[in-house]
Amino acid sequence: MNKHTLFSQKCWSFTLTRHEEYKNKINQILLVYKKDPNFRIPGKKSGGAVSLECPDQTNVYAWRSDWYLHFSFPILNELCEDIKPLLAQIIKEEKIRNTSTIEATDCWINKYKKGDFAQPHHHGNDCWIAVYFMNSPQDSEAVFRVHNPLGTTYNSELLENFRTLDINVKEGSVIIMSGALRHEVTPNTSEEERITVPMNFRVFDKFSTKGGI
Repeated sequence: MNKHTLFSQKCWSFTLTRHEEYKNKINQILLVYKKDPNFRIPGKKSGGAVSLECPDQTNVYAWRSDWYLHFSFPILNELCEDIKPLLAQIIKEEKIRNTSTIEATDCWINKYKKGDFAQPHHHGNDCWIAVYFMNSPQDSEAVFRVHNPLGTTYNSELLENFRTLDINVKEGSVIIMSGALRHEVTPNTSEEERITVPMNFRVFDKFSTKGGI
């Protein structure tokens, strides 16, 4: 009997070389806001000053910053720039065409206190996502959980047939995957905050108006 592999989904991870520097400087940003909740930042997207905290309810049931922090804080723009070469390498290895330009469209901060979580969601079919695990309490059982896009319900021992898979990476790591993959974050069980910095990247041909993955 012949076995035919039809399609596959992948996720990549790597350790961020400048982790301690990024963690220190991003914590400084959060400390400023903690001391002054009325702190405002220049809003490139909005054209005026905006609060660091975003009041809109999203799939993340935790504290979340404004979407576009990389436009206001150089250290977050540097983080996006550090990740671009890795994404470019992935694109090359996957032989994905019409992807001469990589652009960070969103970059924000999530702070999960005890009990906080993110419900299942995706970021769309036309982007890549990267998540920097800036602070990961060792005593927390929180995991980054990815859902099988095929909706498989087999009672199987093969990982590719599981309904969900957990990605357990160490603090200081970054994961990259298609924005189309449905994912969630299970509740933080630690008294210590779990902090992540997610980013969305648009990849496209600079001579074309159409983006995609």
